[in-house]
Amino acid sequence: MKKLRLALILGLGLIALASLLAWAAEGEKPQMTKEKMAEKKMQMKAEFSKCHVCKSMVPYMETEWWWSTGHEVLDLKNGVVVMHLATDKKYLGDFHKMCSAMEMAIGEVKTMTEKEAQGKMCQHCQDMASLGRSGANMESFLTQSGSLMVMTSDKPENIQKMHDLAVRMRQMLGISQSN
Repeated sequence: MKKLRLALILGLGLIALASLLAWAAEGEKPQMTKEKMAEKKMQMKAEFSKCHVCKSMVPYMETEWWWSTGHEVLDLKNGVVVMHLATDKKYLGDFHKMCSAMEMAIGEVKTMTEKEAQGKMCQHCQDMASLGRSGANMESFLTQSGSLMVMTSDKPENIQKMHDLAVRMRQMLGISQSN
């Protein structure tokens, strides 16, 4: 259950990253046209639909709240903390519903062999599942403002994998915070 929750939260991180990439226009780049944004959204939906876990987010990608979800990814000495924040509390119920759907999908993936899962998950979700199989501790929680995932390990190789994953998550989400 803990690994399922962790994968759920990381999946949400992936979604947030993709949404930020689609909507962000940094520095001197011209703002994206509505047509280009619609095209990016369709590309994201197509990619998410290929992953058994991420496809749980696709129905919510037409909502404004999905695109405005906030994220933080923080390194710990022995792992990572990932926070997803529903910026508009009136949609928190929908946010939690999406999280529950992802958790169910993660449960289904856990019954698959590693080989079966590879063909049914994106690289991000495969990396999360690999950490779970290698003994990483993963706990996730629905909170009053979104969700929280804590990944820890006593194994130095797992800690390094978590920190590497956190770097990729921050890049995907377009965030640069560190602790």
